[in-house]
Amino acid sequence: MDAAFQILRAHYPQFIMCSAIGYAPYVIAELVFLSDPARLAAITPVASILYGLGIALVYALMSAVLVVCASQAYLGDPVDVGAAVRKALPRLHLVILGGIIRYVGIFFGVFTFFVLSLYLMARWFAVTPVIVLERRGLGAAFSRSAALSSGRKWHILRTILLVFVIYLMLAIGVQFAASLFRNLIAQAIISALFTILVYPVVAITEALLYFDTRIKAEGFDIELMTSALEGGDAAREPAAP
Repeated sequence: MDAAFQILRAHYPQFIMCSAIGYAPYVIAELVFLSDPARLAAITPVASILYGLGIALVYALMSAVLVVCASQAYLGDPVDVGAAVRKALPRLHLVILGGIIRYVGIFFGVFTFFVLSLYLMARWFAVTPVIVLERRGLGAAFSRSAALSSGRKWHILRTILLVFVIYLMLAIGVQFAASLFRNLIAQAIISALFTILVYPVVAITEALLYFDTRIKAEGFDIELMTSALEGGDAAREPAAP
């Protein structure tokens, strides 16, 4: 957690830009929708499904780009938002599919008194970083994440839950404050600002967990130091061994 906040503070403008790039189209569409009360009264099940898919797309794009930026910061490279977007966009469809599979699995795990949900949350923690940074396919990303989580699920789960609880508590506070305005457009704008400003720490933590497990499982830090001593850039791309 501390490392995630340190990276966020050191490169805050770049991470905010990443969030804004991913979230702005959704905010614009939401404001257009909320501007017409007739649309609110005519919400259908199909519209609700499309709304859910839209949110999945937005968070997939934000997570993918933010993970690349976090990787750049972690490896000591300049945080280049344009380069991150160019690297993440071709993998976006796989990130979305991976996210849907994870969410469905975690949802059905609720019926096991959350036991399966928590297990899958830890087992599949690195699917997005693997897809974007290692450029693996969907099935390989799930297998790779499972391998990295082996013997480390409790540590991964504690970190994820800590970040989730902090984010959720802040979100509830912001939503309560926004509700005082009694204006849907104002509430949407406040909620969007909160997401853009705070969500990066979630994606940064996801990326740092990925690197942490690689260090413990594969000695990735030794690989980085060896590359630095040899004056090479081989370790700059966190490819799988």
